[in-house]
Amino acid sequence: MGSIVERKRTDKATGKTVTQYRAHIRRAGFASRSKVFATRREAQDWLRNNETDAALERIARPRGKTLADLIEDFVHAGVCKYASPAHLEFWRDELGARPIAEITHGDINGCVLTLRTRRAHRRTPEGIKATDKALTPATINRYLAALSAVLGFALQHGVIESHPMKGGKVKRLKEGPGRQRILTPDEESRLLAAAAAARWDGMHLFVLMLLTTAARKSEVLNLRWRDVDLARGFAILGKTKNGSPRALPLVAEVRAKLADAAKVRPLGSDFVFYDPKHPERPKDVDTVWRFVRARAGLDDTNDPLHKVVMHTTRHTGVTKVIRNGANLAQAALISGHKTLAMLKRYEHLAADDVLELAEKALGDPGKKNTA
Repeated sequence: MGSIVERKRTDKATGKTVTQYRAHIRRAGFASRSKVFATRREAQDWLRNNETDAALERIARPRGKTLADLIEDFVHAGVCKYASPAHLEFWRDELGARPIAEITHGDINGCVLTLRTRRAHRRTPEGIKATDKALTPATINRYLAALSAVLGFALQHGVIESHPMKGGKVKRLKEGPGRQRILTPDEESRLLAAAAAARWDGMHLFVLMLLTTAARKSEVLNLRWRDVDLARGFAILGKTKNGSPRALPLVAEVRAKLADAAKVRPLGSDFVFYDPKHPERPKDVDTVWRFVRARAGLDDTNDPLHKVVMHTTRHTGVTKVIRNGANLAQAALISGHKTLAMLKRYEHLAADDVLELAEKALGDPGKKNTA
Protein backbone atom coordinates (compact mmCIF):
# COMPACT_ATOMS: atom_id res chain seq x y z
CA MET A 1 0.00 0.00 0.00
CA GLY A 2 1.12 3.60 -0.52
CA SER A 3 1.81 6.23 2.11
CA ILE A 4 3.02 9.82 2.19
CA VAL A 5 5.30 11.21 4.90
CA GLU A 6 5.55 14.98 5.34
CA ARG A 7 8.94 16.32 6.42
CA LYS A 8 10.15 19.85 7.11
CA ARG A 9 13.77 20.92 6.77
CA THR A 10 15.72 24.18 6.78
CA ASP A 11 17.27 25.20 3.46
CA LYS A 12 20.95 25.93 4.19
CA ALA A 13 21.17 28.50 1.41
CA THR A 14 18.09 30.60 2.24
CA GLY A 15 17.43 29.66 5.86
CA LYS A 16 13.74 29.10 5.01
CA THR A 17 11.69 26.12 6.10
CA VAL A 18 11.00 23.75 3.21
CA THR A 19 8.26 21.12 3.29
CA GLN A 20 8.83 17.89 1.37
CA TYR A 21 6.61 14.86 0.80
CA ARG A 22 8.10 11.38 0.48
CA ALA A 23 5.79 8.83 -1.15
CA HIS A 24 6.34 5.17 -0.22
CA ILE A 25 5.02 2.03 -1.90
CA ARG A 26 5.39 -1.27 -0.03
CA ARG A 27 3.68 -4.45 -1.18
CA ALA A 28 4.43 -8.09 -0.45
CA GLY A 29 6.16 -9.74 -3.38
CA PHE A 30 7.42 -6.46 -4.87
CA ALA A 31 10.44 -4.25 -4.29
CA SER A 32 9.75 -1.14 -2.20
CA ARG A 33 9.80 2.24 -3.96
CA SER A 34 9.88 5.81 -2.68
CA LYS A 35 10.32 9.31 -4.09
CA VAL A 36 10.40 12.88 -2.70
CA PHE A 37 8.12 15.66 -4.00
CA ALA A 38 7.64 19.36 -3.33
CA THR A 39 3.85 19.08 -3.00
CA ARG A 40 1.44 16.53 -1.59
CA ARG A 41 -0.54 16.54 -4.86
CA GLU A 42 2.56 15.44 -6.83
CA ALA A 43 3.17 12.68 -4.32
CA GLN A 44 -0.45 11.50 -4.58
CA ASP A 45 -0.27 11.51 -8.40
CA TRP A 46 2.94 9.46 -8.30
CA LEU A 47 1.33 6.91 -5.98
CA ARG A 48 -1.68 6.52 -8.29
CA ASN A 49 0.57 6.00 -11.31
CA ASN A 50 2.95 3.55 -9.67
CA GLU A 51 0.88 1.35 -7.35
CA THR A 52 -0.21 -1.07 -10.07
CA ASP A 53 1.48 -4.47 -10.30
CA ALA A 54 2.77 -3.58 -13.75
CA ALA A 55 4.65 -0.55 -12.40
CA LEU A 56 6.32 -2.44 -9.56
CA GLU A 57 9.31 -4.75 -9.72
CA ARG A 58 8.55 -8.26 -8.59
CA ILE A 59 11.05 -9.85 -6.21
CA ALA A 60 11.89 -13.51 -5.88
CA ARG A 61 10.30 -15.60 -3.18
CA PRO A 62 12.11 -15.11 0.12
CA ARG A 63 15.03 -17.43 0.60
CA GLY A 64 16.32 -18.37 4.04
CA LYS A 65 15.11 -16.87 7.28
CA THR A 66 12.85 -13.86 7.23
CA LEU A 67 13.02 -11.11 9.82
CA ALA A 68 9.85 -12.54 11.41
CA ASP A 69 11.62 -15.90 11.81
CA LEU A 70 14.65 -14.18 13.33
CA ILE A 71 12.57 -12.18 15.80
CA GLU A 72 10.92 -15.43 16.90
CA ASP A 73 14.34 -17.02 17.47
CA PHE A 74 15.56 -13.89 19.26
CA VAL A 75 12.61 -13.81 21.67
CA HIS A 76 12.84 -17.56 22.33
CA ALA A 77 16.56 -17.27 23.10
CA GLY A 78 15.85 -14.69 25.80
CA VAL A 79 19.17 -12.93 25.22
CA CYS A 80 17.84 -9.36 25.47
CA LYS A 81 15.41 -8.03 28.07
CA TYR A 82 15.18 -4.39 27.00
CA ALA A 83 13.67 -5.04 23.55
CA SER A 84 9.98 -4.22 24.02
CA PRO A 85 7.47 -6.67 22.51
CA ALA A 86 5.61 -3.69 21.00
CA HIS A 87 8.78 -2.47 19.33
CA LEU A 88 9.57 -5.90 17.93
CA GLU A 89 6.00 -6.19 16.68
CA PHE A 90 6.45 -2.98 14.67
CA TRP A 91 9.49 -4.41 12.85
CA ARG A 92 7.66 -7.69 12.29
CA ASP A 93 4.76 -5.81 10.66
CA GLU A 94 6.98 -3.58 8.52
CA LEU A 95 9.76 -5.94 7.42
CA GLY A 96 8.84 -9.36 8.78
CA ALA A 97 8.27 -10.99 5.39
CA ARG A 98 11.66 -9.87 4.05
CA PRO A 99 14.69 -12.21 3.99
CA ILE A 100 17.15 -11.00 6.62
CA ALA A 101 20.05 -10.82 4.18
CA GLU A 102 18.07 -8.48 1.88
CA ILE A 103 17.14 -5.88 4.49
CA THR A 104 19.12 -2.69 3.85
CA HIS A 105 19.76 0.49 5.78
CA GLY A 106 17.42 2.21 3.31
CA ASP A 107 14.58 -0.09 4.35
CA ILE A 108 15.23 0.70 8.00
CA ASN A 109 15.49 4.45 7.43
CA GLY A 110 12.19 4.31 5.56
CA CYS A 111 10.59 2.71 8.60
CA VAL A 112 12.02 5.49 10.77
CA LEU A 113 10.11 7.99 8.62
CA THR A 114 6.98 5.94 9.29
CA LEU A 115 7.63 6.07 13.03
CA ARG A 116 8.00 9.85 12.90
CA THR A 117 4.39 10.13 11.69
CA ARG A 118 2.98 7.77 14.32
CA ARG A 119 1.02 8.91 17.35
CA ALA A 120 2.16 8.03 20.85
CA HIS A 121 -0.05 5.74 22.96
CA ARG A 122 -0.89 5.60 26.64
CA ARG A 123 -2.35 2.94 28.89
CA THR A 124 -5.80 3.51 30.37
CA PRO A 125 -8.15 1.30 32.37
CA GLU A 126 -10.05 0.77 29.09
CA GLY A 127 -6.89 -0.32 27.25
CA ILE A 128 -4.21 1.35 25.16
CA LYS A 129 -5.33 4.56 23.45
CA ALA A 130 -3.67 6.86 20.90
CA THR A 131 -2.78 10.40 21.93
CA ASP A 132 -2.41 13.53 19.80
CA LYS A 133 1.36 13.60 20.37
CA ALA A 134 3.99 12.24 17.99
CA LEU A 135 6.51 9.65 19.11
CA THR A 136 9.51 11.33 20.70
CA PRO A 137 13.03 10.88 19.29
CA ALA A 138 13.89 8.92 22.45
CA THR A 139 11.05 6.47 21.81
CA ILE A 140 12.02 6.03 18.16
CA ASN A 141 15.58 5.31 19.29
CA ARG A 142 14.19 2.52 21.49
CA TYR A 143 12.57 1.01 18.38
CA LEU A 144 15.94 1.18 16.61
CA ALA A 145 17.73 -0.36 19.60
CA ALA A 146 15.33 -3.32 19.54
CA LEU A 147 15.96 -3.99 15.83
CA SER A 148 19.72 -3.52 16.28
CA ALA A 149 19.71 -6.15 19.00
CA VAL A 150 17.88 -8.60 16.72
CA LEU A 151 20.31 -8.00 13.85
CA GLY A 152 23.26 -8.25 16.23
CA PHE A 153 21.89 -11.63 17.31
CA ALA A 154 21.79 -12.69 13.64
CA LEU A 155 25.36 -11.50 13.06
CA GLN A 156 26.60 -13.35 16.12
CA HIS A 157 25.11 -16.60 14.83
CA GLY A 158 26.37 -16.17 11.27
CA VAL A 159 22.94 -15.63 9.75
CA ILE A 160 24.09 -12.36 8.14
CA GLU A 161 27.57 -11.21 7.18
CA SER A 162 27.19 -7.53 8.08
CA HIS A 163 24.97 -5.41 10.28
CA PRO A 164 22.95 -3.00 8.09
CA MET A 165 22.59 -0.45 10.89
CA LYS A 166 26.29 -0.07 11.72
CA GLY A 167 28.77 2.37 10.23
CA GLY A 168 26.48 5.39 10.52
CA LYS A 169 24.05 4.09 7.91
CA VAL A 170 21.15 4.31 10.34
CA LYS A 171 21.55 7.22 12.71
CA ARG A 172 19.91 7.61 16.07
CA LEU A 173 17.71 10.66 16.41
CA LYS A 174 18.91 13.50 18.60
CA GLU A 175 17.14 13.27 21.92
CA GLY A 176 16.12 16.15 24.13
CA PRO A 177 17.70 16.73 27.54
CA GLY A 178 14.80 15.02 29.31
CA ARG A 179 12.77 16.30 32.24
CA GLN A 180 14.88 18.18 34.77
CA ARG A 181 12.32 18.92 37.49
CA ILE A 182 12.67 17.45 40.96
CA LEU A 183 10.60 18.31 44.00
CA THR A 184 11.88 20.17 47.05
CA PRO A 185 10.95 18.89 50.53
CA ASP A 186 8.40 21.72 50.82
CA GLU A 187 6.84 20.78 47.49
CA GLU A 188 6.63 17.13 48.55
CA SER A 189 4.80 18.19 51.73
CA ARG A 190 2.38 20.38 49.76
CA LEU A 191 1.74 17.56 47.30
CA LEU A 192 0.95 15.10 50.11
CA ALA A 193 -1.32 17.62 51.84
CA ALA A 194 -3.22 18.22 48.61
CA ALA A 195 -3.50 14.46 48.03
CA ALA A 196 -5.01 14.04 51.50
CA ALA A 197 -7.69 16.59 50.54
CA ALA A 198 -8.65 14.80 47.32
CA ARG A 199 -12.11 13.24 46.98
CA TRP A 200 -10.60 9.82 46.29
CA ASP A 201 -9.51 8.38 49.64
CA GLY A 202 -6.64 6.40 48.11
CA MET A 203 -4.82 9.41 46.63
CA HIS A 204 -2.67 10.22 49.67
CA LEU A 205 -1.33 6.68 49.93
CA PHE A 206 -0.83 6.55 46.16
CA VAL A 207 1.28 9.74 46.13
CA LEU A 208 3.13 8.64 49.26
CA MET A 209 4.12 5.39 47.55
CA LEU A 210 5.26 7.23 44.43
CA LEU A 211 7.50 9.45 46.56
CA THR A 212 8.93 6.69 48.76
CA THR A 213 9.47 3.91 46.20
CA ALA A 214 10.67 5.86 43.12
CA ALA A 215 8.36 3.54 41.18
CA ARG A 216 6.55 4.26 37.96
CA LYS A 217 2.90 5.30 38.02
CA SER A 218 1.81 2.07 36.32
CA GLU A 219 3.76 -0.10 38.76
CA VAL A 220 2.05 1.40 41.82
CA LEU A 221 -1.36 1.70 40.19
CA ASN A 222 -1.42 -1.96 39.15
CA LEU A 223 -0.17 -3.25 42.51
CA ARG A 224 -2.25 -6.14 43.86
CA TRP A 225 -2.68 -7.24 47.46
CA ARG A 226 -1.27 -10.66 46.63
CA ASP A 227 2.02 -8.89 45.79
CA VAL A 228 2.25 -7.04 49.13
CA ASP A 229 4.26 -8.63 51.95
CA LEU A 230 3.88 -6.29 54.93
CA ALA A 231 5.80 -8.64 57.24
CA ARG A 232 8.93 -8.40 55.10
CA GLY A 233 8.29 -4.82 54.02
CA PHE A 234 8.27 -5.39 50.27
CA ALA A 235 5.85 -5.39 47.35
CA ILE A 236 6.86 -7.75 44.55
CA LEU A 237 6.31 -6.46 41.03
CA GLY A 238 5.95 -9.49 38.79
CA LYS A 239 6.03 -7.57 35.51
CA THR A 240 7.65 -4.19 34.99
CA LYS A 241 8.40 -1.93 32.03
CA ASN A 242 11.76 -3.62 31.42
CA GLY A 243 10.25 -7.10 31.64
CA SER A 244 11.94 -8.19 34.87
CA PRO A 245 10.34 -8.61 38.31
CA ARG A 246 11.61 -6.55 41.23
CA ALA A 247 10.82 -5.69 44.84
CA LEU A 248 9.54 -2.29 45.99
CA PRO A 249 10.79 -1.39 49.48
CA LEU A 250 7.93 -0.18 51.70
CA VAL A 251 8.91 2.38 54.33
CA ALA A 252 7.30 2.27 57.78
CA GLU A 253 4.65 4.93 57.07
CA VAL A 254 3.59 3.16 53.87
CA ARG A 255 3.40 -0.23 55.65
CA ALA A 256 1.14 1.25 58.33
CA LYS A 257 -1.21 2.87 55.83
CA LEU A 258 -1.32 -0.29 53.71
CA ALA A 259 -2.26 -2.29 56.79
CA ASP A 260 -5.16 0.11 57.43
CA ALA A 261 -6.24 -0.03 53.78
CA ALA A 262 -6.20 -3.83 53.81
CA LYS A 263 -8.88 -3.83 56.53
CA VAL A 264 -11.43 -2.03 54.31
CA ARG A 265 -10.56 -3.52 50.90
CA PRO A 266 -13.57 -4.66 48.85
CA LEU A 267 -14.05 -8.39 48.48
CA GLY A 268 -14.38 -8.20 44.70
CA SER A 269 -10.98 -6.61 43.99
CA ASP A 270 -7.34 -7.50 44.47
CA PHE A 271 -6.08 -4.07 43.37
CA VAL A 272 -4.62 -1.92 46.15
CA PHE A 273 -5.64 1.24 44.30
CA TYR A 274 -9.00 0.17 42.92
CA ASP A 275 -11.69 2.25 41.24
CA PRO A 276 -14.53 2.62 43.80
CA LYS A 277 -17.12 2.40 41.00
CA HIS A 278 -15.38 -0.54 39.30
CA PRO A 279 -13.40 -2.43 41.99
CA GLU A 280 -12.30 -5.03 39.45
CA ARG A 281 -9.91 -2.53 37.83
CA PRO A 282 -7.38 0.09 39.00
CA LYS A 283 -8.34 3.73 39.52
CA ASP A 284 -7.84 6.22 36.68
CA VAL A 285 -5.89 8.82 38.66
CA ASP A 286 -5.19 11.42 35.94
CA THR A 287 -8.08 13.76 36.82
CA VAL A 288 -7.39 13.50 40.56
CA TRP A 289 -3.70 14.13 39.93
CA ARG A 290 -4.41 17.37 38.07
CA PHE A 291 -6.53 18.56 41.03
CA VAL A 292 -3.79 17.64 43.51
CA ARG A 293 -1.07 19.31 41.48
CA ALA A 294 -3.07 22.54 41.18
CA ARG A 295 -4.03 22.56 44.87
CA ALA A 296 -0.35 22.10 45.79
CA GLY A 297 0.59 25.12 43.66
CA LEU A 298 2.69 23.03 41.29
CA ASP A 299 0.76 23.68 38.08
CA ASP A 300 2.80 26.80 37.32
CA THR A 301 4.44 26.12 33.93
CA ASN A 302 3.84 24.56 30.54
CA ASP A 303 7.55 24.03 29.90
CA PRO A 304 7.76 20.25 29.31
CA LEU A 305 11.23 20.07 30.90
CA HIS A 306 10.15 21.71 34.14
CA LYS A 307 6.46 20.81 34.41
CA VAL A 308 5.56 18.68 37.44
CA VAL A 309 4.10 15.37 36.24
CA MET A 310 3.60 12.10 38.06
CA HIS A 311 6.95 10.87 36.75
CA THR A 312 8.57 13.81 38.60
CA THR A 313 8.14 11.79 41.79
CA ARG A 314 10.31 9.06 40.27
CA HIS A 315 12.99 11.59 39.24
CA THR A 316 12.88 13.00 42.76
CA GLY A 317 13.16 9.59 44.42
CA VAL A 318 16.09 8.39 42.31
CA THR A 319 17.91 11.70 42.85
CA LYS A 320 17.46 11.49 46.63
CA VAL A 321 18.83 7.95 46.64
CA ILE A 322 21.95 9.06 44.74
CA ARG A 323 22.36 12.16 46.91
CA ASN A 324 22.33 9.98 50.00
CA GLY A 325 25.42 8.12 48.83
CA ALA A 326 24.11 5.24 46.71
CA ASN A 327 26.10 4.37 43.60
CA LEU A 328 24.33 3.74 40.29
CA ALA A 329 24.20 -0.03 40.82
CA GLN A 330 22.56 0.40 44.25
CA ALA A 331 20.13 3.00 42.92
CA ALA A 332 19.16 0.59 40.13
CA LEU A 333 18.04 -1.98 42.73
CA ILE A 334 15.44 0.52 43.95
CA SER A 335 14.47 2.17 40.68
CA GLY A 336 14.39 -1.00 38.58
CA HIS A 337 16.39 0.43 35.68
CA LYS A 338 17.67 -2.43 33.57
CA THR A 339 20.93 -0.80 32.51
CA LEU A 340 23.19 1.69 34.26
CA ALA A 341 23.30 3.69 31.03
CA MET A 342 19.58 4.44 31.43
CA LEU A 343 20.08 5.40 35.08
CA LYS A 344 22.92 7.80 34.24
CA ARG A 345 20.30 10.18 32.85
CA TYR A 346 19.40 10.93 36.47
CA GLU A 347 22.88 11.90 37.56
CA HIS A 348 22.48 15.48 36.29
CA LEU A 349 19.51 15.91 38.62
CA ALA A 350 21.91 15.79 41.58
CA ALA A 351 24.15 18.46 40.07
CA ASP A 352 23.78 20.69 43.14
CA ASP A 353 25.90 18.20 45.06
CA VAL A 354 28.79 18.68 42.66
CA LEU A 355 29.57 22.14 44.07
CA GLU A 356 29.80 20.77 47.60
CA LEU A 357 32.06 17.94 46.44
CA ALA A 358 34.24 20.36 44.49
CA GLU A 359 34.59 22.68 47.49
CA LYS A 360 35.66 19.79 49.72
CA ALA A 361 37.98 18.04 47.27
CA LEU A 362 39.26 20.80 45.00
CA GLY A 363 38.98 24.00 47.01
CA ASP A 364 42.06 25.84 48.31
CA PRO A 365 44.57 24.62 45.69
CA GLY A 366 48.12 24.36 46.98
CA LYS A 367 46.96 23.62 50.50
CA LYS A 368 46.84 20.19 52.11
CA ASN A 369 43.38 18.64 52.03
CA THR A 370 42.61 17.44 55.56
CA ALA A 371 39.16 16.05 54.78
